[in-house]
Amino acid sequence: MAAVTKTVEVGEIEIAYDDFGEGAPADRPLVLVHGLTGHRRDWEQQWDFLGSRGRNLAPDLRGHGDSTNTGDPASYSFDQLVKDLLGFLDAVGVERCDLLGHSVGGMVALRFALDFPRRVASFVAMDTTPQAPEGYERWVFERGGELGREHGMVELQRKIEAVTRQAEAPVSESHLGQWPVDYWEHHRMRYSTLDPDAYEYLALAMVDQESLAPRLGEIRCPTLVMVGADDTTFLDGADLLETGIPGAHRVTVPRAGHQPHQENSEAWQRAIASHLERVRDGSPGEGPASGVS
Repeated sequence: MAAVTKTVEVGEIEIAYDDFGEGAPADRPLVLVHGLTGHRRDWEQQWDFLGSRGRNLAPDLRGHGDSTNTGDPASYSFDQLVKDLLGFLDAVGVERCDLLGHSVGGMVALRFALDFPRRVASFVAMDTTPQAPEGYERWVFERGGELGREHGMVELQRKIEAVTRQAEAPVSESHLGQWPVDYWEHHRMRYSTLDPDAYEYLALAMVDQESLAPRLGEIRCPTLVMVGADDTTFLDGADLLETGIPGAHRVTVPRAGHQPHQENSEAWQRAIASHLERVRDGSPGEGPASGVS
């Protein structure tokens, strides 16, 4: 199944997105929000699977992919990305959606679900957290942003790839080797279009964020919390989401790290299929899910 790439004006920027899948419910698509340094094509290997279950929309966040790179540090914040998501849904005529957010995209999607609950029929929080994840240091992203501005994001990617290949070969073998496409080729594509200011200032927003754990009880839509079993940075966040969101269903994907949709596609697909069947089976998608734990 092929996706149709489109663009839409949202405020002062253009957002590029992939639109794929057909059949009901066309008016309630699954919206897929990628993470920091991600790209709308992060979902390409799942087009056939997701497309067979209805319409899907996969936008590039500002500063990523083919969406506008503003070059303005002040424009890269979680609040702005929530506004962008609202404007995107309005621009494409979607009143309500099933919303999946991955990593930083999950942090944005969580804030959107809290601020605009009537727009979210169900929520999938994938390898994400309601608070600052442990292990990230500000200086790493500040230096990365500086390097990207001075020498280009292709050079920053090259350095990241070289360091990762040298330091984390066992991880690469067990997780990256399971990708259906070449991980590093995809990684290079993502960084080649990335605004260095988006890289730095969205990362700092992640590191500096205040915890939303006290507000998780406000999420009333059916929720799936998904995390790779080996994604140690985000396991605690998944625990918080599972216990804090009423009726949340938890799936820990075996043999997967931070990218379970690529690293264990079959298990990921089973979890997504079960979630969509549950929330779309004649239900308006309001209130907490029943009969889940």
